[in-house]
Amino acid sequence: MTLVEDLSTFKILIVFYSFTGHTAKLAEYIAEGAREIDGAQVEIKQVPEIVPELKEKRKSFAHIPIATIEDLTSADGVAFGTPVHFGSFASQLKQFIDQLSPVFIKGTMVGKPAAFFCTAGSMHGGEEAALISTMIPLLNLGMIPIGVPYPIQGEGSDFDAGSPYGAVFVSGHKGDQEISEGDKKIARILGKRLSAMAKIIKFGCANFPQCSFLSSKYE
Repeated sequence: MTLVEDLSTFKILIVFYSFTGHTAKLAEYIAEGAREIDGAQVEIKQVPEIVPELKEKRKSFAHIPIATIEDLTSADGVAFGTPVHFGSFASQLKQFIDQLSPVFIKGTMVGKPAAFFCTAGSMHGGEEAALISTMIPLLNLGMIPIGVPYPIQGEGSDFDAGSPYGAVFVSGHKGDQEISEGDKKIARILGKRLSAMAKIIKFGCANFPQCSFLSSKYE
């Protein structure tokens, strides 16, 4: 790899917890959007399962690597995905984030953009609450949330896709619903917005030195 390539690449991590595989599927479309920005090196990884009896159900996406804290800290932008669990985000993802106290103290994630996506069994089943609750610990880490502006969502049926707070897929009570084209569209746009912001923050400071303030620990 040449020096020019080194100076133009940046890392995007799509990290998620999935129970039935729906969140894993949505992660793929987030990654597709992120790859649309030149120089993006995109990885999809999952957090560890902490409930032994659930591991058997996760075989369909067992090939996806397990994320480490180093994966998180080395990324220039991160998308966090979760199923809705009782109106909030999954405890498995919470357990992963709860390991970040040393990262919080060092300020390693300060100024990095973060995006959010979730899946649920029913419309109005807690999707936006789950997205916002996921956002809270990342704000504590100093990350910059990336959302989905309503004009992007369009009119009519497309307007029902996603949320201002992130990408959403409603799989149905039996989990038999397919991801709609609107859901895919919003997921790709969210991934692309995350990737674009990560590139701006990483390389834009060369032309605008004051933007380094975004990644500073403030005294």
